[in-house]
Amino acid sequence: MTASELVKKVKTLPAISQAAIKLVNLLDQPAVSNEEVIEVLRYDTLLTAKLLKSCNSPYFGLQKPVASVDQAVLILGHHQILNVVWSLAFDGVMSTPPPGYSAEARQLWSHSLQAALAAETLVKRGLPFDLEAPVAFTAGLLHDIGKLVFSHVLTPEIMNAVRARVTEDGLTRTEAEKEILGTDHAEVGACLLQSWRLPEELIEGVAHHHQPVSHPNPQLSLLTHTANCLSHLIGSTIGWEGFAFRIDAGAMNALKITPETLQNLMISVHDSAKKAEHFMNFS
Repeated sequence: MTASELVKKVKTLPAISQAAIKLVNLLDQPAVSNEEVIEVLRYDTLLTAKLLKSCNSPYFGLQKPVASVDQAVLILGHHQILNVVWSLAFDGVMSTPPPGYSAEARQLWSHSLQAALAAETLVKRGLPFDLEAPVAFTAGLLHDIGKLVFSHVLTPEIMNAVRARVTEDGLTRTEAEKEILGTDHAEVGACLLQSWRLPEELIEGVAHHHQPVSHPNPQLSLLTHTANCLSHLIGSTIGWEGFAFRIDAGAMNALKITPETLQNLMISVHDSAKKAEHFMNFS
């Protein structure tokens, strides 16, 4: 079965806000103005309502209530707004499971949010290539969306077979998926993003987050892989997947992450994730 065939079977995923998709495509532009962000958001009533509710939460600690998208973008800046919008847009998609998958969906969303924050932290720390923080955040948020496709289109029997190959035979999850299905969640996720017409940079970051690309030029997948690793290391692994966790040493070397800096990064991401989960009403 190919990634494209699996994506075509998805009929029950919650709808993605078109405003959110337009916003992520703005990330490909050399310079994005506040006015462009406002223009996209003003036509999505539900997303605007969620955004204003979030901006007025204790998380941001604003002294005066925010009454419009214009005010929110002016006060917080469009980069911060993009992060919030993507979190809100994909909260519904990635935490709404089919029957029988509620626990894993909740953990998947938590893991994805932690990876997004880890990717953003890595950008702020400094990278050997140019990358905007909102792009990194989005890539971290979406890196495992292929798992959501699997949970909607595969039977429990198939998922149990993948799990057995991981826990009993020592395969990684992607190895087990490839053996049983002919594709893996990274390929499927990339195929889904391609069907949404998202930027190629993001598609690469999702497609290769288990096999990061550093040569001849470093790619976004270096960051998504490392952010995924950080999220696992601070404890977001979904149960049986703990058996399948392996870190690519080449990515760590390319990003100049030593054991000492890794520990500091884990603490920073853990603290940011706790605040973000409270903000998203997960705790």
